[in-house]
Amino acid sequence: MSSPLLLDAYKKMLSIRIAEEEIAKYYLENKVMSFVHFCVGQEAVAVGVCNALEKEDRVMGNHRSHGHYLAKGGNLKKMICELLGKEDGLAKGKGGSMHMIDKSVNFIGSTPILGSAVPLANGSSFEQKYSAKKNITAVFCGDGAFEEGVVYETLNLAALFNLPLLLVVENNLYSVNSKMRDRRSAKHNTEQIVTGFGVEYIKADGNDYQDVFNKSKRLVEKIKNGEGPAVLECITYRHMAHSAPIFDDAQGYREEDVLEVRLEKDSLKKLKDQLYSEGIAENMLVEIEKEIHNQVDKSLKYAIEAKYPDKENLYANLYV
Repeated sequence: MSSPLLLDAYKKMLSIRIAEEEIAKYYLENKVMSFVHFCVGQEAVAVGVCNALEKEDRVMGNHRSHGHYLAKGGNLKKMICELLGKEDGLAKGKGGSMHMIDKSVNFIGSTPILGSAVPLANGSSFEQKYSAKKNITAVFCGDGAFEEGVVYETLNLAALFNLPLLLVVENNLYSVNSKMRDRRSAKHNTEQIVTGFGVEYIKADGNDYQDVFNKSKRLVEKIKNGEGPAVLECITYRHMAHSAPIFDDAQGYREEDVLEVRLEKDSLKKLKDQLYSEGIAENMLVEIEKEIHNQVDKSLKYAIEAKYPDKENLYANLYV
């Protein structure tokens, strides 16, 4: 992959990382009591997959989708406004961190209930095929969500109707704090489950941008050629706690992904080292980081100062 493409990917991943860190800092310092799930450490998956898509391709996310949205070309100011319940937010401040939508970049929604976005994405891919569109729908879920029955039903229907669906499983090793060995039988085999439905399966190193991008690109091309749905499982590390703007290493449940390993295998570190080997100067990356920090600071300030929705509009656009 050429240096300009790698540099562009690095900028996107670093933008997500810095935005997440600054938002987490603001939540903690200002005691923002709202559910929030940060994707620090998982940026290579979001950017690697979304860089393999076209603008017209659709993306759906889950409870941890800030990175997915930004990687798809989303607006940081509007995203932070949504997190803070402001009128300029993606859902006019009524959706929050886990209910984001921006059809201008074909991010068609995120839903927090485990596995719930997967069948919705299947419906999107069905419409794309029915309407003879040449695009696909990509949906992200975690390893815990993959264990939900509705995901298996989706795989069956996607294979039955040969739908243009890419399911990206972000396997960060835990469902909240529960290890996979405590949730799955000793003979559980994700690849056999997926291929048993007639769906293609590939595993990627979710801490390696190039691996995620290359495998995503291959699957996206096959799906668009009418070769059926596919699952990309990305093994990655979630640096922060499952929820809340904190780190949870003191709880002692982490085994493989301890702090030292997370830092060593960090996808941003890997990509930065690759850029150095390609001849990118250190001072250029320092300037890029400063610029991104400045952009994030301006977006956060804008959202903090933005107005809340008027009381008269409290129930507008709500459906039950």
